[in-house]
Amino acid sequence: MPRPSPMRGLLAACTLALAATTLPVDAFVGNLRGPKVEGDLALPGLSAPVRVLRDEHGIPYIFAANTPDLIRAQGFVTAQNRLFQLEGLRAIATGRLAESVGEGGLASDRQIRLLGLRRNAERHAKLLSPEARDFLMWFAEGMNAYISVHGDDHPLELKLAGFSPRPWTLEDMVTALHLGNWTQAANFKAELTMQKLIDKFGADKALRELAPLNVNPFRTQQSVIVGDAAGAQRLGDVELLAGLDAPDSLLAPLAPLAVGSNNWAVGKSRSASGAAVLVNDPHLDARLLPGVWHPIGLFAPGIQAVGAAYPFVPGIQIGRTAHAAFGVTNAYGDSQDLFIEKVAPGQPDHYVDGAQVRPFQVIEEVIRIKDKDAAGGYREEKMTIRATVRGPIISGPILGYDGEALLSLRMASAELPGGGLGVEKLLTARNVAEVDQAAQAIDVIYFNYVFADKAGGIGHRSTGRVPVRASKQGSHPKPVGATDDWRGFIPPDQMPGTLSPGRDWVGTANHDNRPDGYAFDYSSYFASSYRIRRMIEVLDQAKGMRTADQSALMMDAQNLQAPRLVPALVAALQADAANADLARILASWNGRDDKNLAAPLIYHKLYERLAYETYVDEMGDKLARDWLGQWYAWQERFDELVKTPDSPWFDDTRTPQKETLPDLVKRVAAAIRSELQARHGADPAKWKWGDEHRIAFVSPLRRSGTGRDFLGYAEAPMSGSGATLLRALNPFMGGFGVEFFASMRLVADMGDDDKIEAVVAGGVVDRQFHPHQKDQLPAWSEGRLLSWWFAPAQVEAHAVKRQQLLPK
Repeated sequence: MPRPSPMRGLLAACTLALAATTLPVDAFVGNLRGPKVEGDLALPGLSAPVRVLRDEHGIPYIFAANTPDLIRAQGFVTAQNRLFQLEGLRAIATGRLAESVGEGGLASDRQIRLLGLRRNAERHAKLLSPEARDFLMWFAEGMNAYISVHGDDHPLELKLAGFSPRPWTLEDMVTALHLGNWTQAANFKAELTMQKLIDKFGADKALRELAPLNVNPFRTQQSVIVGDAAGAQRLGDVELLAGLDAPDSLLAPLAPLAVGSNNWAVGKSRSASGAAVLVNDPHLDARLLPGVWHPIGLFAPGIQAVGAAYPFVPGIQIGRTAHAAFGVTNAYGDSQDLFIEKVAPGQPDHYVDGAQVRPFQVIEEVIRIKDKDAAGGYREEKMTIRATVRGPIISGPILGYDGEALLSLRMASAELPGGGLGVEKLLTARNVAEVDQAAQAIDVIYFNYVFADKAGGIGHRSTGRVPVRASKQGSHPKPVGATDDWRGFIPPDQMPGTLSPGRDWVGTANHDNRPDGYAFDYSSYFASSYRIRRMIEVLDQAKGMRTADQSALMMDAQNLQAPRLVPALVAALQADAANADLARILASWNGRDDKNLAAPLIYHKLYERLAYETYVDEMGDKLARDWLGQWYAWQERFDELVKTPDSPWFDDTRTPQKETLPDLVKRVAAAIRSELQARHGADPAKWKWGDEHRIAFVSPLRRSGTGRDFLGYAEAPMSGSGATLLRALNPFMGGFGVEFFASMRLVADMGDDDKIEAVVAGGVVDRQFHPHQKDQLPAWSEGRLLSWWFAPAQVEAHAVKRQQLLPK
């Protein structure tokens, strides 16, 4: 990926920013220099001085005399580097974005208030253990010290966006965690889509032919858990919701945390070092600079840790300690259900709950909206929310559901039992068994933790709280029954997981990881199996793997979905003289989604359009796009359908003749050929996947239009796809711009006590023009890893900035 000219980019950025604000030029110069990372700074609340060393990439390594001071200093340093991002996150999570950015934040605020993230967080905060409360508050105390004592060091983006930092509370910290929970566990759009399919085709056909086909290659028998068709109901004319998105304002400070990811750990028998190795590349929409992850090193008595953290979470979520290494993928545990409520006859303010009639809970919310035309600069909007014992009524325009049914949304996050967070135990876990225990305590975040320890142990555990359902399904809305459908939660030690597997490696790729005979309805929504299959292909044969081999596997663009479809495509196109050249290109393709090849562009264009043409005649355009827009919901199902070329689904019901798969392939090929020739020339052999499959990193100050690449990072072609380990996922039929990809890459070899090797898609500091805002992108785009220092002596040797934080 080419780098823009620093001087030209800086000049253009300054011109654009100065045109949009009256801030003085020295504010922009200060942003380039800040934050202050040398000399002494006050951090009230410390019990002893803390040293902060920074390497050439600006990664902070914190040395403290005790754990409370260590976490306070982490909060302080995180605020130094990411205060703009943190304030934007809090504004979104608490439903107070419009208070800062005006009308552009109102839709998000309405959604968040309706969902009740803050209400759930306030309940949860009261139930936390003293240990968990302290862990969060030490971090908040550090952030608050930077906010209150060092206002002259704050980033100019805060003023540009209209944010006025205020102290963080325990409830703020927990609310941020609940926003993370929501972005991971929000499956109710998939439930409504499934319900729409039931309405359209009937429960039997919809559940038998269109429900997700979930595949675990490690399992001897595959299964689809969708519930009993007899229990499904038609709801009438259901209008599907658009889903919760962060606002599209240019000043929106945080991209949605939609998640995917790969992780694996290999044991001693498969590594060159003779030690266990942990590998992780979490897939997020990290296009908004400086990215999602905040690299950090933490050193105190009993703690030696280097890795990356969400900016709002203390400790590290990915990385290694002196004893263990751990990484995460999204587990897709289903923690949300939609219930069909019934208003009590003759009592519009009551609902039926089994044999009882209960009054709706009524919740009043007031949203404050920045408005220069209103008295005092703000106006207010009042919201009235109704809720049942299961959760808020979501029917209505706020979440885009305007159907006739009265739907409530039940979320496990509203019913968490309290206690610890689990993340506070990761820093001191001494082996895989203790990492597993820490992971089992994590109830608010839905991760697949994969881990390794110093002795060579490896393991996996899924986290979060998933309900045990009497109905055995969470794939579509269900009527309220005579008894509660939720019968507690899956015991943490019975969540999917394994320790010391016989194959001496373990990995996850958002796939269905339920083993044979798994007793619980854990989820009905998982990634297709192609990434985990590629992992199996390589790791089952691996011996003597070096860090370079692990890195190469993260960058692997081999598409194992293609062999399932390419033979059918080639056979159909070979019989079509007008497109025989496309058949030749596909027939000679090695299956790699290489940005310099023509075949991937032809294949993916055919694949998307073929899926659409297969279903649009029966579903209509809107339902087809809504369903197909959820890749995981249909890919394995469709790829199996291709084995039956005369399936009725391939017949276009809008024509008098009967079509088969080859007929649709020929029709689609003619259409996409015309489109691609118009953009890339007449000769398909000269087309390239990277001509359309491209990635761009953007500044929150200029997400599109003139100056986007100057303030961000120049758009460039990218290999990979949604089906490859080199994840580069684009929206369905929304163009091939890459939206989800490796937000960081990490290899932690437990035999290397000097360093881990990692890179983030961006940088450390969230200030425009700062040298560490995007300085890791050249390495990221080239597939290189950087040294993040683990040994204190190596940190000292590579320090380029030194700072001391002093008690006031």
